[in-house]
Amino acid sequence: MSESATLSNWLEPPHNRWAFHHVADILDTVSISNKPSETTALPREFVDLNAVPFTAADGSATTWGRHLSETFCDAICVIHKGTIVDERYFNNLNDESQHLLMSVTKSVTAAALGISIGRGLLSINDLVTDIAPEFAGTSLDGCTVRHLIDMTAGTEFVENYDLYSDPDADNPLLEYERQSGFRPLGNRSVVGVMKHFVTYPLARPHGEIFDYRSPLTNIVARIIEIVNGMSFQEVLSRDVWTSFGMEHPANISVDPLGFPIAEAGMSCTVRDLARFGLAYLNNGSLNDRRVLPEPWVRETRETDDIARACYVDALEAELAENDDSPQWYSYHNAFWVKEPGAEFTGWGIFGQFIWVHQPSETVIARFSTYPAASSPALTSETLRGFNAIANFLTTQS
Repeated sequence: MSESATLSNWLEPPHNRWAFHHVADILDTVSISNKPSETTALPREFVDLNAVPFTAADGSATTWGRHLSETFCDAICVIHKGTIVDERYFNNLNDESQHLLMSVTKSVTAAALGISIGRGLLSINDLVTDIAPEFAGTSLDGCTVRHLIDMTAGTEFVENYDLYSDPDADNPLLEYERQSGFRPLGNRSVVGVMKHFVTYPLARPHGEIFDYRSPLTNIVARIIEIVNGMSFQEVLSRDVWTSFGMEHPANISVDPLGFPIAEAGMSCTVRDLARFGLAYLNNGSLNDRRVLPEPWVRETRETDDIARACYVDALEAELAENDDSPQWYSYHNAFWVKEPGAEFTGWGIFGQFIWVHQPSETVIARFSTYPAASSPALTSETLRGFNAIANFLTTQS
């Protein structure tokens, strides 16, 4: 372990620059296995993108090359029409480095959910307590699976990253992160993320409004475990990492009781994350092999009126805590939708992205260690850069 990175400071700069690609040296993790002999091939034909221009966060002119070198990028992989056209590593990473996905983990969890739904193991509108009676009598009474994955459950939980300013404070977000294994427990008792969740009260009726609360996704993982009859990491290994033909294994952090942190704990290589995005671009297929149900991918990309209405109501109620939230159309199936049918992304704090642009057939996977969890200016600049690359590649093809 780096002498400077510890469980107490690994989320803070400059320690996160090392820690985010050495998570297994700091947190307890379990493996997500692949099958190297069945790797999905990705052809390469590099294109010089360095001079592609766009507008930086401060309004000045910048370029793709300058942007990557100045915005705490750790790794980038750009796929256009199924071919890798740009792949770079910074901050001592390489093509085998496993980097923390943060909330892009939610998008992977959602894929596993979609696969389980496609197999008929459950329905998106099933009641949580019908599948997992252990949550009866909690804030999840009357909650559906869709309410969880779309962040419209009525459970009360405040996810505001300004709370990171005092890591020793007692508030629900930091208490959750202590029980998840992301922070030291100190003298607190171990209860784990599942039992910690059941203490959250009900704030409003389910399905009324979008409100981003990461712990909801751990409940999705528990549901996936129950309907598949195996651990969440085993499901990910079988249904995502092996099925998608990932090149390298991944890992996911676990709480002190061994439950996987399905909302933020995954680490993988940037090229494998790009493969994941490519499956969404290709309507659920990789190399003519079905890996995701096509209806699930279509519904994710196109979103719907329910997700849109809940999102608009959240903006009006100022419940969308993400500083860049007004730019989005909706949040659906654990992806942020910018333009229905065209542009959507998995997005994690500190600058993690799996961005899919359907019209240009472009996928961009990016790992970062922004200096702050919520970095509105850097997020906006990153997304402008993605669009500039997609536009450039379209004009060149």
